[in-house]
Amino acid sequence: MLIQIASLDDVSGVHQALMQNLIEIRDVDKIKEEQRESLENKGFLRKEVDKKYYKKLIENPYVDIYIAKEVNGAIIGFASIHKHIYNVRKVRDVIGKLITENIKARELLLNEDKEFAYLDQISILPKYQRKGIGTRIFKKALGDLNTPIVAFIVEKPIFNKASVYWHEHNGFKREAISDGEYKGESFKFLIYINWNNTN
Repeated sequence: MLIQIASLDDVSGVHQALMQNLIEIRDVDKIKEEQRESLENKGFLRKEVDKKYYKKLIENPYVDIYIAKEVNGAIIGFASIHKHIYNVRKVRDVIGKLITENIKARELLLNEDKEFAYLDQISILPKYQRKGIGTRIFKKALGDLNTPIVAFIVEKPIFNKASVYWHEHNGFKREAISDGEYKGESFKFLIYINWNNTN
C-alpha cells in the first residue's frame, strides 16, 4: 500500500471513497432506528459533493488530500486537510454557540490570529475499514503539519460514534461543543483537537 498526496488522476477514486460512506443530509429524518444505530457504530460522512469539488481541492495549494493506494493504483481511502487561513476562516464561520472550559481551545478556535489545520474528511472503502489504514494516512499528514488539527464530529441529528472512537484513537481530544447548520438542518458538533505536540 502506498500513501501519498493525490494528483488530478485520483479525483474519481477519491470521490468513489466518499460516496461509499456518504449519508445525505436530506435523508436523516427518514432513517429507521436500526439503520441509525448501524450508521452511528460504523461511521458516515455528511458532505454531499461532486467530483469537481475534489478537482478544486487537489489544485488548491493550501489543501492536501492524502490517499492510500493499492499497488495496482486503486484508491482505498483518503483524508482531506485544509491548511490555509481562508479555509480556517470558513471553519470558524460554522461555529455557532461555542461551549468549552478550555481557554486554550477557545483561543485557537475563535482568535483569527491563531493557526490550525482542519481535518475535513477521512473515508476508507468499507471492505478496508478497521485495518488501520485511516490511521496510517493520518500519521503521514500529521508528520507534515506543525499546527494543531481541528475536526468536527456530528452528535445531532445522528451521532457519529465511530468517528469519535477513531479521533480519540489518533490523539484527538474533545475540547468543545458547538451548534451549527448545514443545508438547512440543525446540527450539534463535538469539536476535537489534536494538539500535534504544540502544547
